[in-house]
Amino acid sequence: MTKEEFNSILARTPKDYRKRPLLVAAILENQHWVAILLNNMSAVTDERSNFSARMLELSCKEELSILLPYLDVFSELIAKLKLDGSSRTSAKLIEMLTFQYFIKYNSVYIERLSTEILEKFTERCFDWMITDRAIAIQAHSMYALYLLGTKFEWIHPELILQIERKLPTGSTGYKNRGRKIIRAITTNKLLKLQAQ
Repeated sequence: MTKEEFNSILARTPKDYRKRPLLVAAILENQHWVAILLNNMSAVTDERSNFSARMLELSCKEELSILLPYLDVFSELIAKLKLDGSSRTSAKLIEMLTFQYFIKYNSVYIERLSTEILEKFTERCFDWMITDRAIAIQAHSMYALYLLGTKFEWIHPELILQIERKLPTGSTGYKNRGRKIIRAITTNKLLKLQAQ
């Protein structure tokens, strides 16, 4: 697939979701095209943002390391996102990155995820938890914050407050994840929610 074909598929409306495997394969083959996806995501009110974010997520599920050269751009971009689709993907990517750092102790991620980037992740995840965002965004943020709280001690008490505040009105999924995270924090037992 050429770069022009790649951009053309991303720009189409309505989106041709059958092309997702082809796009993911092209991204993995041309990893510098991650910059195109991030650029499209920066059009924060355009539907291209959501579709490009989804393609980034699907590609990162195959090979998360393709995001490493773009961590600075990604960590700046997340504060600007407006659409739930691109925010959900970003929360999922933050969860995946923090999982590699705090659960897998992957030296590549520990080296590349600076304190400054982790602080930006923390700030954005709390923003997503505090505001009325989709449950999936909050669930991914919740787990990422739980992991980040193993490095930044102040996070866990604040996270418990945020979870408890929304538990009475939260969905079943929110309540289940929230209770697991509160239990992990209060019992000081490591919670491994995803296998990477």
